[in-house]
Amino acid sequence: MKKLNILKTLLDVFWVFSIIGIIGLALFIPFMFFSDEAMDIPIKINGEKILVIDWTTRIILVLGVIAYCFFVYAIYQLRKLLVLFSNRIIFDEKIILLLHQVGLNFMFASFLTGIPALIYNVRTKGDMAVEFGGGFSSFLFTASLGLFFMVLSEVFKMAKTMKEENELTI
Repeated sequence: MKKLNILKTLLDVFWVFSIIGIIGLALFIPFMFFSDEAMDIPIKINGEKILVIDWTTRIILVLGVIAYCFFVYAIYQLRKLLVLFSNRIIFDEKIILLLHQVGLNFMFASFLTGIPALIYNVRTKGDMAVEFGGGFSSFLFTASLGLFFMVLSEVFKMAKTMKEENELTI
């Protein structure tokens, strides 16, 4: 249980800083949309520097912010999941549902950052190359993480069924 508490503490710290980031982004987005001049603020999505010059680029940035919100919401759900684990609630419908939702949110975040970055590269460079490099901001990593949580949800569902069947036998 000590590792569980350390993980929950780390996720709590990450979540608090992420909420501060969302508040900053909520203040930045209206300024970005209502400003007529190109912005000199360096913005990077998946390591790709984005120059805000037209409406398409602004929409791509908004999709990136929405993806960030999905990621933060997945972290929030993961925190709720860890609270249930610390209360020794293991094979419950809430656990299965939370695991599935965490996986879906990681998948949404992955696709909402990967696809706009690809569109931006095609529009600006004419390059259809997709970076599959290592790191935690990689499209493959976050998509795999989402699929892992969805598979884990199915495993917990099977374990819950097996536990119920085992309790019925004498």
